[in-house]
Amino acid sequence: MLRIRFPRITRIIMSIGKMRLSKRAIILFVISVLIPIILILRLYANYSEKVVKNEVSSNMRLAITQLKNNLDYRFEQITESALSILSAAYPYISSGSTDLQEQLNEFSELKLLVRAFEGKHMISKVRLFVPDDKIYANQRDNFYSLLDLHEFQQPETAFQRGVVWLETHGAMIYEEVGHSNVVSCRVTISSRTNYDEIASVLQLDIEETRISKVFTAGINVNEEIYLINSDGVILSHPNSNLIGKKGLTDDELEAMLGTGPAQMTGSLTTGEHLLAFAKLDAVDWYLVMRLPASVIYGTDAFSFNLSQALLTMALLLVIAVALILIYSFVVEKTVRRINKAINEINANGLEKAHSLVTRDLRDKDPLSVLESNANQLVVTIKTLLEQSYQAELKARDYQLKALQAQINPHFLYNTLDAIKWMVLEGVTEDSVWMLNAFSKYFRLSLSKGKDVVRLREEMELVRAYLGIMQKRFKGKFEVKYEIDPAVEDCLIPKLLLQPIVENALQHGIMHSENGSGTVEISARQKEGSLEIIVKDNGIGMTQEQLKTVVSNIYNGSTEGYGLSNVDERLKLFGGDNCGLSISSELNVGTAVKMSLPLKQPSSVPG
Repeated sequence: MLRIRFPRITRIIMSIGKMRLSKRAIILFVISVLIPIILILRLYANYSEKVVKNEVSSNMRLAITQLKNNLDYRFEQITESALSILSAAYPYISSGSTDLQEQLNEFSELKLLVRAFEGKHMISKVRLFVPDDKIYANQRDNFYSLLDLHEFQQPETAFQRGVVWLETHGAMIYEEVGHSNVVSCRVTISSRTNYDEIASVLQLDIEETRISKVFTAGINVNEEIYLINSDGVILSHPNSNLIGKKGLTDDELEAMLGTGPAQMTGSLTTGEHLLAFAKLDAVDWYLVMRLPASVIYGTDAFSFNLSQALLTMALLLVIAVALILIYSFVVEKTVRRINKAINEINANGLEKAHSLVTRDLRDKDPLSVLESNANQLVVTIKTLLEQSYQAELKARDYQLKALQAQINPHFLYNTLDAIKWMVLEGVTEDSVWMLNAFSKYFRLSLSKGKDVVRLREEMELVRAYLGIMQKRFKGKFEVKYEIDPAVEDCLIPKLLLQPIVENALQHGIMHSENGSGTVEISARQKEGSLEIIVKDNGIGMTQEQLKTVVSNIYNGSTEGYGLSNVDERLKLFGGDNCGLSISSELNVGTAVKMSLPLKQPSSVPG
């Protein structure tokens, strides 16, 4: 072989030596300059492509993880709601009563129970399947017979126990709309006397469109996010026509599932797409984010496709070298801008991020598209993080303001001053009582660090406060309580009632010209909610004053006697349907009503 190669090399060298000088110069230029530059730029382009791809993949993983946590939280809320409904409904379902009136009472109570959960936590419909001997088993709005379930029609079919999530299927939610795509959470409960016998089945239906709206909010128009099962079948997608179809190829599904059940999150690259995925904790489903590679790298012939571009440039010799140098400079500058943008976003927050993604892109060159898409991905992630962080800060801020409002300096100084004069005047028994009540008040204010307490615990704090005020202002007012024992264990945000009671005294009773007044505190269950009313017969307000106070509450003003704080905390606790309502009449009095959800503790220590 060596004898063959050397003559060939010799002949090539001799033929080059016979060429004209101009041709030899061109060959020398191509070998010594152009080819090395092409190779170097090719390596650099591959490296830049890999860097951008890794960065975008990392951002996609962060975004899909945030969305996964959001969906997990919502699914867990639905599961907890299902368990709460069954826990409350079990005594009625398992009563075994055949008395007509008793079953009608059961139906009334159960209807209030299930209707209270419809519309909350994405729940569209609550269905309770009960034994066929219940007279309300065929109501077919919220109540159905167990025989309506497919599993009961085929006894040989094994019925899954516990909490089971049903994949997307058609169900009637609104009669005027017809069948809708829903995902259901189903919980079974066994008979009290026979575990193998099913006493009831609860099914919570969630419209698929509500789920798809969760993971499509705030994403880039080029991104595609959807929910699939472990077989790759789409369960939820912004395009409802794709539901029930395969959302991944066999190769993509195999790569996503990995080598074992420990594979929870990750990303992968196909020839045409970047994929990011995350397995939900609440159910055996996956979130998938798909981004076309053409969106990341641009769509014209020169965008990260240097092989063809450099071959064209090689024919242009010196011009090609200049263009390559310019283009490599632009690529490097773009990568630097992307890195700079990410650093500025991390340092300055969302305000800077939005200014970056709204920059002028009229030229629409691929690198500008790349920069814009990279910035948009970062903004999507930052937006999700910022929203979660701001909600947590807001809740903590209101909690802190509520706690600070209870430790009112004027209340502290005036009470201590009253105790001092009692001691100086020798009223030992009253002074000792005041000190004990004062100590109890501050101990109850701390609530052992809990954010939510039982109503009866909050009432202990209110009674301690009112007891102190009655000692200070003897004969000025009396207190009446009408607390339904059935709601004493309901949960409410701590330090909620005292600001309202304090307003009744400070702005109502103390300004009354009658010489004495009455504060009435009542709590009861009404229409599936907890209703608390604080009423006084003090000086009251004119309608203009009342409008101003109500406006301050809705605007979050600090001039609403602390009422805006209470109203916002009620909404944070129970949703927008909760809050304050005020009625007042001059020289008659004022009534403040608070509406809260009925939340019974399952394991909250007393």
